[in-house]
Amino acid sequence: MNTATNEQRYRAFTRDELDDEQRRVFDNIARPRAGAVPAPFHVYLENPELCELVQAVGAFCRYRTGLSPRLSETAILTTAAYWGAEYEFAVHSREALKAGVPEAEIEALAQKRRPDFSDPDAALVHDFAAAFYRDREVPDDLFAAANARFGRRTVVELTGLLGYYSMLAIALRVFRVPASA
Repeated sequence: MNTATNEQRYRAFTRDELDDEQRRVFDNIARPRAGAVPAPFHVYLENPELCELVQAVGAFCRYRTGLSPRLSETAILTTAAYWGAEYEFAVHSREALKAGVPEAEIEALAQKRRPDFSDPDAALVHDFAAAFYRDREVPDDLFAAANARFGRRTVVELTGLLGYYSMLAIALRVFRVPASA
């Protein structure tokens, strides 16, 4: 059953229209971002407590795992491509370039193709994520390779990162957030 319409679901809040709790969360998100509040947080601001928790998990997943920025961005782009989250892919394509992900790899991921990776660690991260998204399972040999290379703690963090960016992608899709939001 296809019930998709062109109904506008996403709305970006202005600070002035928020209640006190929403404004506090908005300000906490905006402060380290030169006043900008990314689109997913506008969705979650409907519930400021949830928004605050989502932001805290995101800060951990983005900046405090055992993965380098290049590897994190590879996992995020793999996730965004899987879910068809255009906004997430657009934002993280720019971040991936800054983190050293080659443009050819980003383009391949955009086309849902496995890139010809120049970095074996990036290939391992991608293959781990892609296997899970494709099969709802990570094969034993791939799980063992990821643990051997990164350690169990970082594999847990990679799994959390995949879950976090999947959650954002789902919200972005449900609320039809455009790539240009």
